[in-house]
Amino acid sequence: MKRKYSSHTLFCEDESTFLYDSISRRVWVQKGVKPQRLVTGLHKKIHIFGFLSEDKKKMFISDNKMNAKSFLKSLYKIKKRFGKMILIIDRAPWHGAKKVQRYFKKNRGEIKIIWFPRGCPEMNPVEECWRQSKREVNGGRVHKSFETMKKELRRFLRYKEFRQDMVKYLRP
Repeated sequence: MKRKYSSHTLFCEDESTFLYDSISRRVWVQKGVKPQRLVTGLHKKIHIFGFLSEDKKKMFISDNKMNAKSFLKSLYKIKKRFGKMILIIDRAPWHGAKKVQRYFKKNRGEIKIIWFPRGCPEMNPVEECWRQSKREVNGGRVHKSFETMKKELRRFLRYKEFRQDMVKYLRP
């Protein structure tokens, strides 16, 4: 007997915001010297929707906003590229928006939704992608320009091999 969703790829999804500014929490300085922090003061940011599969497939989609409309755009792209999927998502406000729920209902044969438990970001393997990306790309430095930062971030997300074992994350 064939399982109902055997042809579906399992994906976890999450989103994050990357700021065009230096993010440093601790620094080494000589005793008696006041630490200096370089900042742009521009407050520019980029939002990324990230999809990571059990078999190491991945897709990261950038947008200027983080809302239901931009989430739907990322869903269209991931569905077009990978087809049928089981999608594990958190309870971000845009995931529960009426138009997103209509999309899920319309595509219920191709996209099966599973919700992460409330308040459990540590269960989502995409969170580790964000941690590594923010450390490697932003890591306490200011980029020459916002475009330079976005380009470096896209390159990092595209070529970095994230080796998270989904089973370890999803195990209760």
